[in-house]
Amino acid sequence: MKLKSVYQVKSKLKIPAAGLLLITILAFCACSRTVYVPVLKPAPVDVGSHIQSIAVVDRATPEKPEEAVVGNILTGSMPGLNREAAQRAIDGLVRNLDNSSRYVVIRTAERLTTPAPRGNWPPPLSWSEIESLAATYNTDAILVLESFDSDFIVTEGSSAVTPRSEGGPVLRRKFYAEGVAGIKLGFRLYDLQQKAISDEYMFNHNARWQAEGNALQMVVGGLIDHRQAVNEASLQSGIIYADRISPKWIRLNRDFFTKGRGNRDFKIGVRRATVNNWEGAREAWHESVNSRRRKTAGRSAYNLALMYEIAGELDIAREWAQHSYTDYGIRKARSYVSKLERRIREERITEGQLR
Repeated sequence: MKLKSVYQVKSKLKIPAAGLLLITILAFCACSRTVYVPVLKPAPVDVGSHIQSIAVVDRATPEKPEEAVVGNILTGSMPGLNREAAQRAIDGLVRNLDNSSRYVVIRTAERLTTPAPRGNWPPPLSWSEIESLAATYNTDAILVLESFDSDFIVTEGSSAVTPRSEGGPVLRRKFYAEGVAGIKLGFRLYDLQQKAISDEYMFNHNARWQAEGNALQMVVGGLIDHRQAVNEASLQSGIIYADRISPKWIRLNRDFFTKGRGNRDFKIGVRRATVNNWEGAREAWHESVNSRRRKTAGRSAYNLALMYEIAGELDIAREWAQHSYTDYGIRKARSYVSKLERRIREERITEGQLR
């Protein structure tokens, strides 16, 4: 098997600041060590590679202000909190989409109103409205926060604590509070070219807070900041939706062998890999793969598969992993082949999303 002497990471799969140079060793045992490998995982929803730019619009304000006031009273929301929290959801959305490098994102100042009650889908915007917005902001698609609602529920209680002291038991009472911030929101992504809604998704996101304190803290304004809790939960909900339509960097853990009995080149490769000199390790294991010891040769082939995966050459990585299993019987290589085949399939999807 011939190895390519030069390799590189695919130009579109840009690794973030903590990328290849910071692939770190996690743990080690007698015969193997584990490293993190950064991987760009495809978005769960493929919105079409022709969509490269998105304008974000807020449409979550009810048309009838009095209905919003009634809704605040019934759900315990603070006046104006839903509007503020909806902006935090858009904050999380825009921030995550910007970080992904998948889209050019424009956060607009548009504030459209919805005829639907809070937490319900309104009718879609007309295509004439979408065309007008797309022309104004020069984008391929319009992403609309169509619906937003929040609530916050607090339960209170107390627990008695009796520490022992020289004068006998002393009763001290501690108070606790638990709050649940509930966010319900829905997004639609309008595809201008296809004249279709690429994604329509409404979901709930809940976050819990717990706090303890004394009676005075409980009486003077409570232990949990209602507004802050709802805003934080809203921010997270926007991030959740962004992950739905944009590729995301994750870290996979991979093992490489550290024991190649009596082979100098194998040991050199291990030392080089330990200090993140991946090309140097690859060169050394390319020598040790010719070892007369079958186990050392098989482990070298396995380690070479990892070196090529780190380099982004997944097809070559799979060939070396197959070689390690079929020719030398390294059992770990069999499952590694399956992992690499899954990565190859996902990379094709990701590249289609990034084109």
